[in-house]
Amino acid sequence: MRLELSDINARLNSDPAGYVAECDALYQRRVEEAAAVVADRLHQSKVVLLAGPSSSGKTTTAGRVRDALLARGIFAHMVSLDDYYRPRFDPDFPTTRRGDPDLEAPEALDLDLLSQHLELLDRGSEILIPHFDFRRQVQSPTDFQPLRLQENEVVIFEGIHGLNPMLTQRKPEATRIFISTASSVYEDDVEIFDRVWMRLLRRIVRDFNFRSSTAEETLGMWRNVRRGEKVYISPYKKDSHYAIDTTHGYEVAAFRPIAEPMLLELEKHPQPKLVDLVLEGLEAFTPIDPMQLPETSLLRQEFLPKGEG
Repeated sequence: MRLELSDINARLNSDPAGYVAECDALYQRRVEEAAAVVADRLHQSKVVLLAGPSSSGKTTTAGRVRDALLARGIFAHMVSLDDYYRPRFDPDFPTTRRGDPDLEAPEALDLDLLSQHLELLDRGSEILIPHFDFRRQVQSPTDFQPLRLQENEVVIFEGIHGLNPMLTQRKPEATRIFISTASSVYEDDVEIFDRVWMRLLRRIVRDFNFRSSTAEETLGMWRNVRRGEKVYISPYKKDSHYAIDTTHGYEVAAFRPIAEPMLLELEKHPQPKLVDLVLEGLEAFTPIDPMQLPETSLLRQEFLPKGEG
């Protein structure tokens, strides 16, 4: 989908609340269409695999799909694929060419356990969902969540590798949903803001608000994050049963007041050319106060600090 800068700025100047509501409603329609696909395929599998690259809004979108299914009389459980990470000290843990642990590789997950659980759930058997202790970098030996699917129930497994063939080939009948920011912003046929930059802004703001990470630290990881996306995630979006574009037309304008000062304060950092391009693009948008977005906004729920709206 293509967004026009002139349309965005005109709407934000004339009726910002109305434009925000319109963008939120469009996202919700996409969510409900995805839920309809899940419902239609319920006879084939009770397993839903929801995947997308970093900062695409997976957790919130999975929750919205769950709510849309409930409105159809289908109860959905949610499971994070992050809980299937293997211990970081495992001698077979994948590494990058530099020898660092490769958290972007699907082999970082316990794929054998995961595929076993997917099959057992579709059979109506009970599984024990592990819990990954990120502080100790191991699966907890005592913290498990039992799950058995009843009739008219599904389970949504959410994570970056949900559509990777290393997983889907083991469960080909599962319903597959891909999500990402799929819309860039143009002005007179010139791309002003790339859809990938939107996810970078989301991640910079989220990491600062919830992970105590600076913009410099996020940028330092971004090259490897993008490498992982290109190799392990993006090639398989074509294999989804439904794709949700989580781009919100107002989001660059909302992130500008937070992200722009953070990027301007950077001195030495790993991606100066990228930062210059993002800053140039940000200047083209009429800024809006992100804390005035409704609490139901995807941006408020997953990337911005909680507070008065």
